[in-house]
Amino acid sequence: MIENTEVPVFSVSEFVEYVNIALGQRRVSVEGEISGYRLNQNKWIFFDLKDENSIIGCFAAAWNLHAALEDGMQVVVHGVPRVYGKSGKFSITVDAVELRGEGALRRAYGITKKKLDQEGLFDPARKRGLPRFPEKIGVIASRESAAYTDFMRIVNARWGGLEISLFHVQVQGHRAIRDIVSAFEWFNTDGIQQGIQSLALIRGGGSLEDLQAFNSESVARAVFGSKIPIICGVGHERDESLADYTADVRAATPTHAATLMVPDREEVGGVVSDSLSSLSRSLEYALEWYGGRIHTSTLSIHASVRDTVAPIGALMHRFDVAGGQVHATIATLRHTCAQNALRLADYLASHVSSARQSLAFMDRTLGHMNPLTVLARGYTIVKRNGALITRKAHLKKGDELALTFADGSALTEVKHL
Repeated sequence: MIENTEVPVFSVSEFVEYVNIALGQRRVSVEGEISGYRLNQNKWIFFDLKDENSIIGCFAAAWNLHAALEDGMQVVVHGVPRVYGKSGKFSITVDAVELRGEGALRRAYGITKKKLDQEGLFDPARKRGLPRFPEKIGVIASRESAAYTDFMRIVNARWGGLEISLFHVQVQGHRAIRDIVSAFEWFNTDGIQQGIQSLALIRGGGSLEDLQAFNSESVARAVFGSKIPIICGVGHERDESLADYTADVRAATPTHAATLMVPDREEVGGVVSDSLSSLSRSLEYALEWYGGRIHTSTLSIHASVRDTVAPIGALMHRFDVAGGQVHATIATLRHTCAQNALRLADYLASHVSSARQSLAFMDRTLGHMNPLTVLARGYTIVKRNGALITRKAHLKKGDELALTFADGSALTEVKHL
């Protein structure tokens, strides 16, 4: 006995919809060679994917693909298969493409590099410098990578005390491009609001295929469009990527990026120490020079007063000798003496006022250059046996040091170096 089962009967449109629902439940990844590539209206991309035995059509929106494509390239497409009702043609709607093979990668790299260079994305004139002493930095990297570990080790060893924001991304594979572009979008909105001052895009070395995300047009444009200055350290020293060319600063490796992004505390300390020594020498010279000026001015004032008073004394003596002269003559001479005395008083007052202004200016200048003023800002003078110590290398364990602060001094002993 044959069992009679109900078999559904579809219209053509219903069947196509039924097939597309079934196919659309799973994404596929297919590898093959591009053939018949064409771009319509700068929006829609059509090409065939083939191997030695079969061929299948592919369709994509141009904004979904991040690699420069042309016939003959070996690729892996990711997307959803479907049947188009009007033509009955089976194809793949592609939303991501990965290049395969050295040849395809180099051809795509060359096409994209030429395009971006012509648009001015590599122009050195637009590149910015990194902040000298950053407080908040951002990092775009894979948290599990050795590149990120090495970067953090170098940064903390050189400077430390930084606030570091990591945006974890995939650095290879079809998700990498979207992850990296999303990281730049976040840093250029929320990151700016949080005060991020510079960004580092880092990844360890690898093959050209491993680094293809950093050669994509989307990532290169994201680097170019960053509102925050960015340093790119991707791969080994011999590696280069389009992200390197569009970044404000290019580093040979992730660890090199760390050394360029933050200063070395020991070098900065040496510069500060040298500056303090130079300031101390300048203060000593200024004290000596202004002291000499004050001494010279005092001698000049004394000589001026002496030369002015001596003639008056002689004149008074002649007045005494001529005491027998007529009363009218004495009155006249007394009047002349009084006038001379007034002129002398005015002359002395003018010279004394000028001398006081000079002394006040010198006093203010000495006050500004007083070493105690520098010490009051938190600096300390370190001496051993009366000799100034400017470098850590001059010390050894057990040395007794004299510390001079703004409000006094103290003795200490070197325990550890």
